[in-house]
Amino acid sequence: MKLWPYVLGAWLVLTGLNSVINLNFQYEKMVLGVLALIAGVLVILRK
Repeated sequence: MKLWPYVLGAWLVLTGLNSVINLNFQYEKMVLGVLALIAGVLVILRK
C-alpha cells in the first residue's frame, strides 16, 4: 500500500485551506512541517 499520496494530499489540502480561509490552529506549522517531511521521505523511498 502506498501511503505517500495520502500524506501529500493531506499536506496540500491543509496548506490550501491555510491560504484560502486563513486556517489557524495551535500547532499549525509543526503539523504542516511534519506532513511535508513524511511525504517527502515516502516519495524518495517509494517502492
